[in-house]
Amino acid sequence: MEWIVVTGNTVTEARDRALDALSVAAEDADIEILAEPARSRWGLRHHPARVRVRVRPTGPPPRVGDQRRDRRRSRRRSGGGQRKGQRGKGAGQGQNRGGRTGRRRSRSSGRAGAPKPSGSNS
Repeated sequence: MEWIVVTGNTVTEARDRALDALSVAAEDADIEILAEPARSRWGLRHHPARVRVRVRPTGPPPRVGDQRRDRRRSRRRSGGGQRKGQRGKGAGQGQNRGGRTGRRRSRSSGRAGAPKPSGSNS
């Protein structure tokens, strides 16, 4: 389960608010004190206490590594699907969208329709 961060005037108040929000007893929760309550040097600002709380897990954490490996294997076995970079049908295949055309031009040939340089007048 995820952690929640709760603030209060005191650490006890912040802890009680967090336990009420999670609806658990203090024995069933992991509690970390992030910040003690404090006042600034001249007492103008008040910094509340911050507590991070989560429900204590009952079992071992799930094995994420095995799930990733299984997903990769199942994708390889299926053989279907698209490879990276391919588009599905109807996603603009066969349409020129104002980019470069499929032909490649060599650099020495210049652009189509551009005047050729006049190096010699023969």
